[in-house]
Amino acid sequence: MDPKRALSSSLKWSMCLCVLVLASPAILAQNETDSNNNIEILKLHWEKQVRLPRNFDPAATFTGATFNDPTARTSASGPATAVDATRAATSAQNAAAGASAVFPATPSRLPVFYAYSMKIRNDAGKTIEALAWDYVFVDRSSGKEVGRHQFLSYEKVASGKTVTFSSQLRSPPTRIVQVSDTHQKNPRLAEHAVVQCVLYADETTWQNPQASPDSCKLLANARPAKRKELSRQN
Repeated sequence: MDPKRALSSSLKWSMCLCVLVLASPAILAQNETDSNNNIEILKLHWEKQVRLPRNFDPAATFTGATFNDPTARTSASGPATAVDATRAATSAQNAAAGASAVFPATPSRLPVFYAYSMKIRNDAGKTIEALAWDYVFVDRSSGKEVGRHQFLSYEKVASGKTVTFSSQLRSPPTRIVQVSDTHQKNPRLAEHAVVQCVLYADETTWQNPQASPDSCKLLANARPAKRKELSRQN
């Protein structure tokens, strides 16, 4: 073989080998980032809650009449005359009427809320600071998505620890299939959670390949501390 041709062939193989060695780490790192967020979803739950208004105080005392303490009365053998007896009976009736006004009437229509929660375990080697996630409802028969609720949850989760993220909305699981009973869920609906973005304490992020490009940016900018900082600057 011609020495020049042999040298040229050797150089070509060396260059190809260098390109493969340099490209392999980047490809592997990209696959690891996109395919695994190191979060295990342990439990999903939602429930319907009915609450009293904030201004409803069942312990409020009635201040429109004088309160008569029966323990402060002086003991007596009884009314001296029939007139005194009539006055005593009338006073007792007025006291009973005043006592009935101590508790305000319960409102006829109470606000309804829906609480959505997701319990996770952090299997990553670093602390989670925040999570963007969706609670999704799918019709089992058709496989069609019938409801999706998006949440931003902020709570530190150390490596190996579990936490339950919970949020409340006025929106029901789906407006297509109504669930009347709080404790019975529609068997036609399948439930699952989708993690869209993970914000770690070291300011690194993991993003779902199917998520919106701005999901991690929104998660970082909506942090409570970030909002306070922006308000001070403005």
